[in-house]
Amino acid sequence: MEVVIIVNEQAGHGRAKKQCEKIMKELTVPVTLERTAYTGHAAEIVEKYVVDKRKILFIAIGGDGTMHEVVEGTHAHSHAIVGMVKGGSGNDFSRAYSTFKNAQQIEQFLLRHEVVPMDLGKLIKGTKQSLFINNGGFGFDALVTYRTNQSKLKKLLNRFSLGKVAYAWIVFQELIRFTPFDLTINNEKTYASCYFVVVSNQPYFGGGMKISPQSKADDHLLELTIVYNIAKWKLLLIFGTVFFGKHTRFKAVQQMQATSFDVTIHGEVYGHVDGEFIDKTVYGETIHYEIMPHEWQLAVNTLD
Repeated sequence: MEVVIIVNEQAGHGRAKKQCEKIMKELTVPVTLERTAYTGHAAEIVEKYVVDKRKILFIAIGGDGTMHEVVEGTHAHSHAIVGMVKGGSGNDFSRAYSTFKNAQQIEQFLLRHEVVPMDLGKLIKGTKQSLFINNGGFGFDALVTYRTNQSKLKKLLNRFSLGKVAYAWIVFQELIRFTPFDLTINNEKTYASCYFVVVSNQPYFGGGMKISPQSKADDHLLELTIVYNIAKWKLLLIFGTVFFGKHTRFKAVQQMQATSFDVTIHGEVYGHVDGEFIDKTVYGETIHYEIMPHEWQLAVNTLD
């Protein structure tokens, strides 16, 4: 089996680069190394290889964005297998999926070839389609994600592994000026004064918050979470419980499960997939979500 390592050397303020260098020194099998240079490059690299239809293992070294792009390039190609070595700052993917930590684990996989088919989420907004391995949402969470990714403070604190401090500060700052919006689910029920809606394929988002505790990446279902009709100071309390998955006890949190959702947003709010900004909504716009069962192949670390 051919092995291609795709590394985002900037991820985790250089942690991904160090991880890659260590693994490359320790591997005893032939490997092709590819370095990403810009957003979307990992998907382009993958597409260059999958056209030959040969069995191939892609190892993404970086954060959720790198993994997102690699899966995006391999989905619907059953001959392409994806593994990950975490090296980013958020690393939500590694909290829910099997990942590799060293060269020994990668080489063990090459001997055993243990693969699990995984689902993929799809978000359709107007004429644009976005795929997600973790989650996709609109509202306050997407706004905070956007501001955090642009934040110089986060980049500074990441050097000392304190990126969550920047995230917490931006949450507080943006909450003060955020205007809640109404939304309608499946043209049936409207929820007033919403802060965000997020559809999940696995439990985690925002760097470790367990937003959707019941989500599983291979059960052919999506889980939708809404936070609505709550005072801003109470919302801060909820954020503190999300890291433990205890927020679902609050009346202001509603969750539902299905294979698809249509979400009409009565407001102009930010959107994201897998922690990356995608677009802002137009007032009254309907967003369609659906699950794509067993759309990509995950390499399993049997030594974990």
